[in-house]
Amino acid sequence: MVENGNLDLLRLVGEALYGERWQAPIAADLGVSDRAVRYWLKSANQCPDDIGFRLLSIVERKKLNLGEVEAVVLERLRLGRLSQ
Repeated sequence: MVENGNLDLLRLVGEALYGERWQAPIAADLGVSDRAVRYWLKSANQCPDDIGFRLLSIVERKKLNLGEVEAVVLERLRLGRLSQ
């Protein structure tokens, strides 16, 4: 993938998961400093080659966690309907 594509993915995933202030949270999930993320964005050519795979791993983990949260919410809603 071209480097700008990696940066586009970084922005896409960061904004989708964390909103406007995404740089520090995505950095934490990547195991790097938020300064490193800002450097990647500024330099436009120093983003790690494996960033796409690392981002995919984060998305998959968040998706799994959200699926678990969804199940809890649905169960509580179902129980709430039964008790009404």
